[in-house]
Amino acid sequence: MTRAKPLHQNNIPTIQIGKNGLSEAFFNELKEQLKVYKRIRVKILKNAPFDNRKVALSHLEQRLPSNMHLIETRGWTAIIEKS
Repeated sequence: MTRAKPLHQNNIPTIQIGKNGLSEAFFNELKEQLKVYKRIRVKILKNAPFDNRKVALSHLEQRLPSNMHLIETRGWTAIIEKS
């Protein structure tokens, strides 16, 4: 019996949230990547304009289009999947 690897161990593309925060450019890149891949890893960098990770992840989840879902978080990293 083969066990599935946890999501954080798979080779999935990564995009980053930096000093510009959750900009239109970030969401455009996210949409483009999700046209090619089913899952995307999003890393929130230390220079992102958020006080803590809960606030950052909450803002990210609220702004996701209806066909995208936040499926896993670990520290400052989230996995987003398209439905």
